[in-house]
Amino acid sequence: MEMKNKKNTKAAEAGKGAKAATASKAANASEAATASEDDGKRGPAGFFRENALFCLLFCGMGIYYLWRMFSIPPWYDELYTYENFIDRGVIYSMIHWPLPNNHVFFSALSAVLNKLGSPYIGLRGISFLASMGSLLLLYRILRKAVPANLAAAGAALFAAMYNVVQQAAQGRGYALSGFFLLAAVNCLYEICVPDAGGISGAFAGTGQEYEKGGQKGEGGIKELQKISGREIKGRKIKGRKIDRRFWYYVGFAACLTGGLYTIASNLYWVVPVCMAGGLYLLFSGKYKTLFRLIGASLTAALATFGLYTIIWLAIGSNFLVKEEAGPFFGKGHFYVLLHAPFAAFSRGMQAMLSDPNIQSIDRSRFNSEFILYLERVANQVYPNGGRILLVLTAVGLVLALLLCIRAFRRKDMPVFFLALYTVVLTVMVPVFLTMQCVFPYLRVFTYMGSVLAMLFVLMVYAGANMVRSLMVKGKGTESLARVGKATALVFAAAGILFSVYSCRLPEYNAGYDSRDNHIYAALKQLDEQEVDTVLVGDVYARLNLYFHIRRCRGKELVMDYEQPDYVLMDKVQTGPEGEALVWPYEMNTQDFPWEWIEEHMEVVFEDDSYIAYQVVK
Repeated sequence: MEMKNKKNTKAAEAGKGAKAATASKAANASEAATASEDDGKRGPAGFFRENALFCLLFCGMGIYYLWRMFSIPPWYDELYTYENFIDRGVIYSMIHWPLPNNHVFFSALSAVLNKLGSPYIGLRGISFLASMGSLLLLYRILRKAVPANLAAAGAALFAAMYNVVQQAAQGRGYALSGFFLLAAVNCLYEICVPDAGGISGAFAGTGQEYEKGGQKGEGGIKELQKISGREIKGRKIKGRKIDRRFWYYVGFAACLTGGLYTIASNLYWVVPVCMAGGLYLLFSGKYKTLFRLIGASLTAALATFGLYTIIWLAIGSNFLVKEEAGPFFGKGHFYVLLHAPFAAFSRGMQAMLSDPNIQSIDRSRFNSEFILYLERVANQVYPNGGRILLVLTAVGLVLALLLCIRAFRRKDMPVFFLALYTVVLTVMVPVFLTMQCVFPYLRVFTYMGSVLAMLFVLMVYAGANMVRSLMVKGKGTESLARVGKATALVFAAAGILFSVYSCRLPEYNAGYDSRDNHIYAALKQLDEQEVDTVLVGDVYARLNLYFHIRRCRGKELVMDYEQPDYVLMDKVQTGPEGEALVWPYEMNTQDFPWEWIEEHMEVVFEDDSYIAYQVVK
């Protein structure tokens, strides 16, 4: 009898506990919904107050990037990309791969902007938009785990990086690659981590588990609607609800595809991002979400393969119709694609893979130069600070790993996600290099700028947690909140001042290649109305002539090798050392019409590298 009474008592207590838990969960959800509604009522003024420092940084960097777009002369790679891909249209850009120089998706998107009529916008507009978007996305993902001022500090450190600034308004695909990385990690966060911030935040969707309240499916939706007094709208597909999180999977796959379609070497971040998401879901025990993420990643791989197949077919058929000893010599491209698509596919793939952008090096050389190479990469982040940055990165990795473990134990999932993400992406750089035994172009790792910015922020966050723990032990927590806010504000202000200082440095604003600066200075003085024919002696000058004179000024100058109106040459081509010259030179000294130049022309421009002559009229 006593046993029965005890069981009844326990059942009653359990029932009360369950009701209390339900009431507590309902209260939490109600508070979150109320907070969300309050956020919506704040208006622009409230939003600006909370995010004031980032707004100032964003506007300032936007003005600076615009200045860079139109003021700093394009360099060789930009000019080559513009003349050979962007200016030939979207379709041409998507199906041609004569050199790894073509960042395919970047060129295709830029070809769309090029229709606006401004060569500078066509060349650099996509990079400008991607760079501004990267600032927003970096700030957004940091705000998931840290206060606004600390997130603004991370964005400022990112904006102050040399390689980020160089690519921010440059006609290459590296800024776009960094944007796709940040967009991918933002989508990945929404897939993996339930936000704690009300209906519009964490549960951005219907039909998903409401993890804070423990409600699932339709019942959870109805319960949440009762609590918040708001209708949650879903989308029905064949009678079942699907939430917005589905579109995060689509966005994630699209970002992976866009990254790989822009630059094939973006595999350096595509694989680690998938690994970071997979590890997070594995540790969290969310196996269904993990399988969906794997499915999205495989979809991205298939889409990328399909897009590159188009390129392989196009360039493969082009090779086959030009090979005199082959059976398709002189045939049309469509004939080859209809009658021998597999031959075109294999020939195109062979052509691309046989001329890779990154060449392997000897293992002994790799081992001896590995640390020096990492230092060179770090110097591209903050000039002359490579060694210090490597040490800070190593310390940051240790702190991020400890923070990752601590956050996982305390169920602080936003911090756990960011810490795990930064650790995986940073560690995988030397791992991939060692596995491949390669030293890629330094600008390939421009994408690491956002990862390092996150790492620096997490270092400060981890340090603040250590101080907080000490203060708790010492019973000095009264002023902790004020001290934390003040520290974040000072860190953010220092970061913004550092970005302003960095962006004023001469090396930041000198352009990417001094040779193009000399040519631009010469062409800037050219009055195109006074000349109709021209002669230039190297590839750099020819590309600059096409962009600055033909496209920007609208004057097409005809090449004349005998009696030109204007001659521009490297000074090395004026003396006896200008013989047997190789690329980028296209003419030796004796190839110029010196008799015509000496009798009918005068020097109109000269510096330490180039000299220009113009006909005397």
